[in-house]
Amino acid sequence: MQYKFIPVNNDLTKAIAFANTLDPNYIKKTQRIKQKEFYIPTIDIVQKLQKEGWMINGVDEQRNRKTRKITNNYVQMTHPDFAVKNSKGKDEAYSSITIQNSCSGNQPLQMSLGAYRMVCSNGHIRFDEHAEYEKIKHTEINFLNLDRFIYNIDTKAQKLITELNEWKKQDMTLEQIQDLAYKAARLRFNESDENFNPIDLLRVNRTEDKGNDVWTVFNRIQENLTHDIKDKQLDIWLNKQLYELTNKELVYV
Repeated sequence: MQYKFIPVNNDLTKAIAFANTLDPNYIKKTQRIKQKEFYIPTIDIVQKLQKEGWMINGVDEQRNRKTRKITNNYVQMTHPDFAVKNSKGKDEAYSSITIQNSCSGNQPLQMSLGAYRMVCSNGHIRFDEHAEYEKIKHTEINFLNLDRFIYNIDTKAQKLITELNEWKKQDMTLEQIQDLAYKAARLRFNESDENFNPIDLLRVNRTEDKGNDVWTVFNRIQENLTHDIKDKQLDIWLNKQLYELTNKELVYV
């Protein structure tokens, strides 16, 4: 994917400086956007997650092309205690959360759970996939019960990492690999589209992408399928669909 988040190194002050709409007062006073009565500010979620050990990786905002007002803000967070291990027992990927929130509250706040994979020797981090998500409508009952959602995310993160570590132990047959690539290509392209080429999704781009275990094949397909996507919402949708496809069709057969 081609879009980027602005790195903030777990500095909340820097996060707000680069994504002003994390501050609900900025939304009301500067953007002049009317919010729902029980609007849930992104910063409230971020601070609660930080207390649970989650760290802010980066932030971003999305503007309306016509009005140029900021419509959504995004925060990426990772948790160093929830890790996928490589064959040497070292951390290869960390559990991640992408928080997406509308400035008006007309759309639910969404927390998408996935993983960051360490793909280069210098520790560069790439966003890999969204496995599960939590949608929180801007209502009074949700506003008063944010801690419950945070607890649910922590529980799901632990479950996801356990699942992904199991993926690494299961090898796929050539037939299974080709079948997954074919179905993954159909998530984005029609078969009549000139870009529909399942074999291209199996291209190995780096040493870490070699192998036939479910985790490695999934990451190889994921990167080749989404590397040129600029739209965050499309990327989140595609990654979630690919995760569910892999999990449903291959892991527990």
